Amino acid sequence: MNRIRYLTIIAWLVGALATWAQGDFNPTSPAEPGQPPRKLALAVAPAEGGSVSGSGRYVPGTSVTLRAYSATGFVFEAWVNAAGDVLSTVSNYSYIKGEGDEQLTARFRFCPDAPAEPEEIAQKVYYRLSVAAGEGGSVSGGGRYQPGTSVRVYAYTQTNYLFDGWYDANGQRLSTSSSFDYTTTANNVTLTARFRFNPDSPGEPAEPIVRHSITVPQTDGGYANISYTRILTGTSTTLYAYANTGYRFVGWFLNGELYTTLPSFSYTMGNDNVVFEPQFRFDPDSPVEPSAATMKKFTFTLYNKVCRPGDTVKFPVYLTTTDDLYDMTFQLTFPKDMTPEVLTPDVSEKAEGYTVSLAEITDPEQIASSAVDETATVYTLSFIGGHTPLGNTVLLSFTMHVADDIATGTQYPIRINQVSMTLADGSTMTASTRNGRISVYKNGDVNGDDALNVGDIVTLMSHIVGDKTDVFIEEVANVADDNEAVNVGDIVKLMDMITESEQ
Repeated sequence: MNRIRYLTIIAWLVGALATWAQGDFNPTSPAEPGQPPRKLALAVAPAEGGSVSGSGRYVPGTSVTLRAYSATGFVFEAWVNAAGDVLSTVSNYSYIKGEGDEQLTARFRFCPDAPAEPEEIAQKVYYRLSVAAGEGGSVSGGGRYQPGTSVRVYAYTQTNYLFDGWYDANGQRLSTSSSFDYTTTANNVTLTARFRFNPDSPGEPAEPIVRHSITVPQTDGGYANISYTRILTGTSTTLYAYANTGYRFVGWFLNGELYTTLPSFSYTMGNDNVVFEPQFRFDPDSPVEPSAATMKKFTFTLYNKVCRPGDTVKFPVYLTTTDDLYDMTFQLTFPKDMTPEVLTPDVSEKAEGYTVSLAEITDPEQIASSAVDETATVYTLSFIGGHTPLGNTVLLSFTMHVADDIATGTQYPIRINQVSMTLADGSTMTASTRNGRISVYKNGDVNGDDALNVGDIVTLMSHIVGDKTDVFIEEVANVADDNEAVNVGDIVKLMDMITESEQ
């Protein structure tokens, strides 16, 4: 009976799709979204003077934190606009995005301390300074720094809250100033900004004020912010999502379900706490077009893979370099449910003459705080005594087996941290990094809802006839495993799979 029911649905869909193809289908155009984000490109002058962060696409009027990092032997001078006007002489600069596409330049000046007597080259070690906010505000200023670096952190209060202080992990208050300079140590450190509720008229309501929270986790591929994180029932707040270069925004997911594909929207709070997750997809075919000066000299890239339970996949680590590299070390973090065959990584032929060693890290003090996760396994990889020429290459790849009983409909992050590289002159540098993930879906779950049902049949049919859908996961669509293009045979096989699962 189920098979007859699905055949009836398919026949109806074929008729409907044929009608659409004739041009009769003409849905009302969706409402126009709000003001679109515009490009902010960052350049460096001279190119070898340092590096910058903060480029991307932003809604006009947004406050963007720009950061400039001086290379060895250089000092930061100023941020200037395209007309050459000096905007700020502070390396960490809050810039209000203008109406159109813009380019700002970070200027550096060559100023070695003692060029005739270079210091003995030492490996640079960076530690994570994380900043967190309690209820009532938000923070900025975290990152990776060498010990002894003075870093200014900032706390911003929400309406009806007052700033209480900055606290360390032991609960000791370090400062009562909302912005203060913290000197980093040789440890990963988390500073927490605490706030206290202080309404203008606390005595007026007879009933206690009940606020509900909106949680927005940060995900790979972009970032997000929110006007208010705790609001009353019936009160609205606005959520914003911004994709990084090379990514595109997929949508906002409310408690795991797609809520909207608009990057910014207004949400009215109900009676329960909610979790809104912004999701992004790596899309190298249509990246934002940065200026040449914003390109990093060294970049490690981990891509995203989609697979099914039981699959064996190759997970590559890509390296882009504009200079010859020699010794290299970095950390890789894998989910415990998907640990690779780490003893046999495949190393590129371009990585010449290296002795490659790999060791699991068990001491939390040696692990970058952004990679700390009790469900993760962290390894240090060392490439010693060899040479990698400039260019793009797959530096190495791991063979990874996906367990048959692994949880599906889940994204498993794979991260790279603590990169240190040696150049021909013996100097050491770090690199920009892009994390990756492995997404696991059931065979046939082409619409990604972690269930096999008639919705997958509809999505598969739409793809076959050329009708675009919001979600189509091609890697799990060939359910017949016949190494051919997706066709009607896959629909019949999927229909049998759904029927069997319902018995």
